[in-house]
Amino acid sequence: MRDKIEWELKDMQEPGIILALTSAKDYSEANIDFLKYLIYTKNEPGVYLTFNKPYSTMKQIMEKENIDSRMIIFIDAITLPSGGKSDNSDRCLYLNDLRNLSDLAVIIDEAIDAIPIDNKFLFLDSLSTLLLYNNTGSVAKFVHFLTSKLRAWNLDGIFLSLELESDADFLAQLSLFCDKKINLSEVQ
Repeated sequence: MRDKIEWELKDMQEPGIILALTSAKDYSEANIDFLKYLIYTKNEPGVYLTFNKPYSTMKQIMEKENIDSRMIIFIDAITLPSGGKSDNSDRCLYLNDLRNLSDLAVIIDEAIDAIPIDNKFLFLDSLSTLLLYNNTGSVAKFVHFLTSKLRAWNLDGIFLSLELESDADFLAQLSLFCDKKINLSEVQ
């Protein structure tokens, strides 16, 4: 899948904002391959916003996949809401409530500011999960806000989502905010 991602992004303007759609079957592979693309192909550090897997789990997956987790500041939006405990890592910020998009915006600002170089990324691992906790209108406004911030900061952004027919109108609206929409299940 990494070859598919690189082929799709070869002509992307720098920096760029991508809406990437994938199947549930390919979600984990897409997630890892986007991280490898950003860290090793583009040589960028960044902020990884995880809605699906706790920071501790993501760290283990990245170690297994030989991805340098020191290149990433994590925002863990699942551990505390699910009753878990933070591990006091200086590489991870924790969100208390997935429904509080204002707090999420503040934490994203803090994480982006903590990376001292200009070329960096924001990777949001699942718009689909964010929709479980917020209505489509709120999530669309939040993504519009984030894409505006990414453009102001001159950063790369990747928004990964499951492609669900029930969300077709929502995803079409979000694609207007992005520079490119990639359907990984259709890429040859």
